[in-house]
Amino acid sequence: MPEPREAQSAAPDPAPGEGWLFCVRAGAGRYGFDAALVSEVVRLGPLTRLPGAPAALPGVFTHRGEVLAVLDLCRVLGLPAAPMGLGARAAVLRIGAWRLALLADAVLGLVQVPAAAQEPAPAQGGPAARWLRGVGRAGAEPVAILDLPALVQDARQRSFAP
Repeated sequence: MPEPREAQSAAPDPAPGEGWLFCVRAGAGRYGFDAALVSEVVRLGPLTRLPGAPAALPGVFTHRGEVLAVLDLCRVLGLPAAPMGLGARAAVLRIGAWRLALLADAVLGLVQVPAAAQEPAPAQGGPAARWLRGVGRAGAEPVAILDLPALVQDARQRSFAP
């Protein structure tokens, strides 16, 4: 009997210049980041809270035998916590040597934002200003384009700060 297939990557192999972003909603904003960072979208399992962890790290959960930290993008951005009820979805990310799950108010999926539809980050970038690479258009609604590796690195440093 054949082995079950692993979940396929959430992002197709984009051609250069196509600008595939993986989008989530946090508060009233739509945020996108490099789709190649996402390996899959999963239903969030029961979380184990970590004593002393910052609010942006609500806990860890086991996924395919691996313990993944959960990063709440809403909390990182200073917004109310993302819902973690039944059916909550998280994007499983690989950022360097780290695998983690990103939680937001909603997982929106892939959008294509060609380089021609991207603008530099505005001077007043709001709560995501330090991680904002630019703003793009996919349909009528803007997409704030995040430097997700920098955001995760900042969150990691803050979680270990004395």
